[in-house]
Amino acid sequence: MIASILFNCINLGFFKYFYFFSRVLADLTGYPFFQEIQGIIHIVLPLAISFYSFQMIAAAVDAKRNPNIETISLKGYFLFVLFFPVLIAGPIMRTGDFFPNLDNLEPDRNKIYNGCYLVISGLLKKVLIADPAAGIISPIFSNPEVYDSTSLILAGIGYSIQVFCDFSGLTDMARGVGALLGFYLPENFKAPFFSLSGRELWQRWHITLSFWLRDYIYFSLGGSRIAQWRTHLNLILTMTIGGFWHGADYTFITWGFYWGVLLAGERYLETSLGWKLVPEKNIVLKVLKAGIVFLFFSFGAVLFRANNASTMVQHVTGIFKNSPNKIETELASSSLFWLGDAGNLVDGGSFFLLNQMENVEKFLYLFLALVLFNWIQYVPDFWKRFRKYDPWLLTCVGVISIFLLALFSEDSGAFIYYKF
Repeated sequence: MIASILFNCINLGFFKYFYFFSRVLADLTGYPFFQEIQGIIHIVLPLAISFYSFQMIAAAVDAKRNPNIETISLKGYFLFVLFFPVLIAGPIMRTGDFFPNLDNLEPDRNKIYNGCYLVISGLLKKVLIADPAAGIISPIFSNPEVYDSTSLILAGIGYSIQVFCDFSGLTDMARGVGALLGFYLPENFKAPFFSLSGRELWQRWHITLSFWLRDYIYFSLGGSRIAQWRTHLNLILTMTIGGFWHGADYTFITWGFYWGVLLAGERYLETSLGWKLVPEKNIVLKVLKAGIVFLFFSFGAVLFRANNASTMVQHVTGIFKNSPNKIETELASSSLFWLGDAGNLVDGGSFFLLNQMENVEKFLYLFLALVLFNWIQYVPDFWKRFRKYDPWLLTCVGVISIFLLALFSEDSGAFIYYKF
């Protein structure tokens, strides 16, 4: 087990974090060697290294913790690690998720229908929601200093829309392809934006990663079975590690630390002050709480999406400082009068998201689509009553989807989680 963990950590550390630590050492020590070595060694990041490294670590730890688990053959192990539907961006599987499927790979009507629905759902999320959202917010994240506070806030909300539909869409397609091959793959999203607390959100968002961090990092640090301050520290460390897993940049580390502090603060309010964060029966309070959690998520999305640490700071400070009048005054006296990223000239050089009615309408449509897809995940039993119409329903859904894709699809970019 130790050898497997060390191998995967060293492998992941070299390929994914070598340049990051070289830059850090160069900044801390001032030695030119650490700067020069970045130009000497050229590293190509292996595809899906973050995901299969975590799967291999989980397999080794589970085998050690549970000696009664059936021994896995070398062929079965490589099949588990290299199973192509989940190789690129998860879900992060455990051996218990994967190997029971091998006993029942016979063609099954329900699996085929489920697989088709999931593939269609994922494609619609990606092409009709995630990509249009990216088109609206990308200019804002490229030059946050020239946008007003409202636009900067909406950019965080827009990225929340994009990353959910992009990543959950990719997961839907992976699970759909798995179902068509006879495999049931674990869910990764269960209506996260209907969550009433940060803890609940992380039980519904990127579920397989959340449980991996809980089982192999948080519990290993002592979990909540120790002093209160240590529990809070464990939450912060676990989420910071989760942020660093996403990428070798201060933006991801800051994002993970931000969520660790939020979860630790939430736990303090519940355990020490007796605040009742969930559950909630009043529908108005439910909506209010879900909205607050979503806004916290969207602020974190700004940290996650920022191009680098400098633009992250500009974006965050701009949320609290950039009034429309201030931006217009600064732009009028600067050379930054033509905004190439925006593609046009608006209001004497300023380009605000809300100044374009087309963007307002599109943004509202994207937000409503986000709510719809979360609602579909929130009430799965609602759809079971229609399953008897699957042959006709799937045909209708397929035809309508083709028309929607033909009419409204834009230039599609790569999936966000491909780079992790």
